[in-house]
Amino acid sequence: MSPTRPGLEPLPRPGDDDVRARVAAIEVLSPREIDGRLTDLGYRGQPEARRAASVLAYRHLRRIRRLHLEGLPPEPGTRENCLFLGPTGSGKTFLVELLFREILAVPTVLADATQFSETGYVGDDVNTVLSRLYEVADRDAEWAACGVVCMDEFDKLATSRSDSRFAGQQTTKDVSGFGVQRSLLHLLSAPSADFPPDFGFTSRQQPGRMELACVTFIACGAFSGLKATAEGLERGEHLGFGREPLGSHKERIATHVTEEQLEQTTAFARYGFIPELIGRFNRLVSFAPLDAATLGDILQDNVLRAYEREFELEGLRLRVEPAVREHVVARALKRETGARGLRATLAPLLEKAAYEHFGRGDEAPATLRLTLEDGHVQARVG
Repeated sequence: MSPTRPGLEPLPRPGDDDVRARVAAIEVLSPREIDGRLTDLGYRGQPEARRAASVLAYRHLRRIRRLHLEGLPPEPGTRENCLFLGPTGSGKTFLVELLFREILAVPTVLADATQFSETGYVGDDVNTVLSRLYEVADRDAEWAACGVVCMDEFDKLATSRSDSRFAGQQTTKDVSGFGVQRSLLHLLSAPSADFPPDFGFTSRQQPGRMELACVTFIACGAFSGLKATAEGLERGEHLGFGREPLGSHKERIATHVTEEQLEQTTAFARYGFIPELIGRFNRLVSFAPLDAATLGDILQDNVLRAYEREFELEGLRLRVEPAVREHVVARALKRETGARGLRATLAPLLEKAAYEHFGRGDEAPATLRLTLEDGHVQARVG
């Protein structure tokens, strides 16, 4: 967009051929092939969620190819907005990164929804996610319009009017939640939107405009307490005589929200969301807590392999006994933190060995062994 005041530089507008070449260079894969690439890249578990996400990625690719290679405008109603719900450490944002940054390699932004405020004077304005998309697309608005925006911690936007309960306590929500939610309503449905190319730091640059018909928006959140809220609606709880007492057990962190519960818009409203905002998402995908077998695969193929490469560069061979692996998985299940709990258990043990042996390149190669003794993991170099 050209400036209207003298002395202002217009936004760069690369040629259409550049964007067309970038889109044409993306390998066309079927949803099943995309799912296979996820496995090759180390993603484990979540068969239903990854199936839905693979179709989401395929549709995204088809939309931008139709627009830039075939010259066909996007059909009305084909825009994709997807909501990923699941416990922490279940692989929601990791799935987005692999699909769109690694496999499709389109501009991808992962933004923390808690940084937004209604007007931007305390936090960022919602439209600054488009500024970030513009930056990762090398300041090419047309290439940015082929990208993906993922808003993590989306459940933290639930307002203080939420009456969902978690672990027996009343939840406390961001008081600016309604304002941010209203701002997102426009972003998730508008055909285009203005954005500040300089993130709003100055008023010297004209706002840019980005077409949103091909931008895929994904929201991710744990939504702790949503399952209990939905189950409370299913019970039809009432006051007075004949009221059935509620169970005294605490809700677990790692819970799975069923498809039936996802369809209860009233549950999201009680949780603290504007029903219209939830209605903007045409696909709600529930992630299940990771089981022991899947955590074991992640531990071996992702976490330990990364540590093995690091220690090998320092002249140490890392060897972990099977009993230690089972212990680490059991600790992660107990913490209910999913794949994040694997690294949290191993990190303190390996840090001690790293402190003693890293950076001493004059020593002969050695082996670091992790063993389980009396229920405790021991690390020995020999």
